[in-house]
Amino acid sequence: MHWEARFRELARRQEGLFARHHLRSVGCSHDHWWRAQRSGRWEALSPRVLRLGGVPESDGQRALAAVLDASPGAVLHGASTLAWFGFRGFDLRRVHVARARGVSGKPTHLGVPHELRALRPHHVIVSRGVPTETPLRAIWSTAAGYSPEPLFEIGVERIMRLVDDANKRKLLTFAALHEMVHDIHERGRSGSAIMREVARLRPPGSSPTESRNEQELEKVLDRAGERRLRRQVVVGGHEPIGRTDFGDDELPLVLEVNSLIHHTTPSDRQADELRYRRLNDVGFTVVVIWEDDLWTHPKAVVDVIREGRRLAATDQTVTIHSPGCPWPDQGVAA
Repeated sequence: MHWEARFRELARRQEGLFARHHLRSVGCSHDHWWRAQRSGRWEALSPRVLRLGGVPESDGQRALAAVLDASPGAVLHGASTLAWFGFRGFDLRRVHVARARGVSGKPTHLGVPHELRALRPHHVIVSRGVPTETPLRAIWSTAAGYSPEPLFEIGVERIMRLVDDANKRKLLTFAALHEMVHDIHERGRSGSAIMREVARLRPPGSSPTESRNEQELEKVLDRAGERRLRRQVVVGGHEPIGRTDFGDDELPLVLEVNSLIHHTTPSDRQADELRYRRLNDVGFTVVVIWEDDLWTHPKAVVDVIREGRRLAATDQTVTIHSPGCPWPDQGVAA
């Protein structure tokens, strides 16, 4: 395939954009990069990003161009992430991007750069083709701006509104908020005090979505004559792994209810599997119920919980899923 056809094929999937660091992935060289610029068919938006001529400008193009210009692995950040997800009061007039500290020292030309001490894989997603922080991680970034003591009360109120708005739109759960507060717990971390206070005021399971799932699971168990599980259990030992949706008071078994919205991207799956392995490693059998099964296949839910209890009773520390698991290579309970 001709080098420009390769450029165009990739640009077609990326708002008409092609980044310099894509050269190797499409089998092209720096000579092809300079040819593209000399051809007049490509416009240099920065020393590292080209735009195919004739492709109209858009917010998505501006956001992605800023991310590509920052470095490989960069993401949309903070206020720009919230604007991308449609939160009121935020816009993309100045595009904020983040990259892990030490990844690149090169200046950026299309966005406002931020360097983060840690950019955890499960805090990164791709939304409408743009790599970005999760809304929850972006809200934490916003909370950091209210860290000075005089702004604390204003910050709590502002961040609580953002968290509630995101929860209503199914962009986060209060349980996930508590998980992040536990995960990013370094003393003095900007925004930590505000996020801890918001988490205190928004207990796991108190949102309509979370409590609805919990109540339905309890109804399913009651109808089947099965013993109930205890809600919102922190497990792990000396170094707690975190909060699980349910725990069994009589067996080393924990249960999670997963939604397709928050648990299907590659980074979601990676984070989930790591969490399940850690739970297995400290002696727990893990049962994962997929939300669609909870509401449409209650018998399958009961069957997988019974199987999980059988395995836990015989010290088999494995992870099993209900049949609606969307991970194609993941073995699930029958």
